[in-house]
Amino acid sequence: MTYNEETAYYKMINRLLAVHGFTFVRAEEDLSVCWLEKKQNGITHVVKLNYRTFTWANHLKQDILKTANQIQNMSKGLFAKKTRIHNVYFGEQEPADEWSKLKKPMIIKSKRPIPMQLYYLDGDSYEKESEKLFRHLKLDDKVTLTSADEQELELEKGRLRSLLVQQQQADQAVFHRKKPLLVYGLIGICVVMFLLETLLGGSTDSTVLIELGAKYNPLILAENEWWRIVSSMFLHIGALHLLTNMLSLYYLGTLTEQIFGHRRFLLIYLLGGLIGGLASFAFSDNLSAGASGAIFGLFGALIYFGVVYPKLFWRTIGNGLIVILLINLVISFSASHVIDVFAHLGGLAGGFASALLVGLPGKRNTRARIGGTLLSIALIAGLIWYGLTGSVNDTLRHVLKVEDAVKQNDYSSVISDSTLALDEGDSVYEPMLLFNRGLAYYKTGDIEKSAQDYERLVKLTPEDHAAHYNLALVLQTEGKKEEALKHAKRAVELAPDESQYEQLQQKLSQ
Repeated sequence: MTYNEETAYYKMINRLLAVHGFTFVRAEEDLSVCWLEKKQNGITHVVKLNYRTFTWANHLKQDILKTANQIQNMSKGLFAKKTRIHNVYFGEQEPADEWSKLKKPMIIKSKRPIPMQLYYLDGDSYEKESEKLFRHLKLDDKVTLTSADEQELELEKGRLRSLLVQQQQADQAVFHRKKPLLVYGLIGICVVMFLLETLLGGSTDSTVLIELGAKYNPLILAENEWWRIVSSMFLHIGALHLLTNMLSLYYLGTLTEQIFGHRRFLLIYLLGGLIGGLASFAFSDNLSAGASGAIFGLFGALIYFGVVYPKLFWRTIGNGLIVILLINLVISFSASHVIDVFAHLGGLAGGFASALLVGLPGKRNTRARIGGTLLSIALIAGLIWYGLTGSVNDTLRHVLKVEDAVKQNDYSSVISDSTLALDEGDSVYEPMLLFNRGLAYYKTGDIEKSAQDYERLVKLTPEDHAAHYNLALVLQTEGKKEEALKHAKRAVELAPDESQYEQLQQKLSQ
């Protein structure tokens, strides 16, 4: 048989794909260059096959360096920790000048060095070089010489096209297992809830958000309203918040539902949102709402998909998804004063854990599912425990004790718990704590400390008519009539309908 480099090139690709289980990675549009890969005995073998003749060694050297540069610039996801590159050329004849130095293995410098071996197959070296390639690939095989018959060439091209179509169909099947349905329902629920918020007084009204089920730590701790962790996923604060989240849910949700299927997608979304909400509860005492935690859960699920299908992931959605995720994380951290970054991070972890728990269709991995179950339970239990015992809600726990002590007229407890809470630093509960401690000091006869608390309170909340009234009472007890009258008048100005304020003002004016 005679040697035909083009036929030999296509025949080698088809044999590696069809007989030896290699998978297609990438190719030039004209198929003159193809990349294949296969993991074997812990080593990933990446074979680059080139159909090209080099007249001079310098041209071959330039192409080898180009290949090395391509490998350095490729996504890290393409290569495993132990990777071998096999750079195979099919030419009509070898370079005319001396090129033996190029045959030596080279090491491509990167974060982890990658060895690359050169193979140059022409009419004289075909059998020797192909045997060396199979030996390095740990394959027991031998490809015979091919003829220059045009019919055989077209046959091999047709086989390659067929194999590539089969792989493309298999890839598409992974992304289109189910038509997205539930994602539209979730978007609809969020839109309906936003309209309800608007009808009740506005989506930025804290009272409306709390009434409809936003995450609000005081009610979770005091009234055990844990359902707020889930209900808050369907509420949004402002039209822009709703719009950005619904666009993200549409694009990420349709993709995730197509890959995982309806039931798996719904569990991932809800569990990711639940863990995101618990992270917000554990690490932030701010009022919060939104689907962001659940949406970051979809990011986590797609990253798990990348773990299971790394080559397909990096060939398709990998680079774009990682860039979008990083952008969102940067925005979350840079605007953490208005964005619930803890819900985002919790949702990301929860989405990965829940995807591990439910698994991917057609991938039965009992150990992975057990691991996902244990990880999900650990995240939920750990976040609840830290939320109940950690430092974030320390002040709130003291506040709840103060409120309970006020109801029972236990003024010594009011003073001690209020002091503990105030000593922890600035808090949104500071006005309430000062008001109750000032009242407790007044009731227990410590007039001087009561006056200090109310003076501090009126500076903090100058529009609080009750604070001015109580300060007037305390100052009256101290015999500071003029100062007391000033605050009594201010209380009347702020709340003219309060008869007791008017009575105190008249008494002090006499």
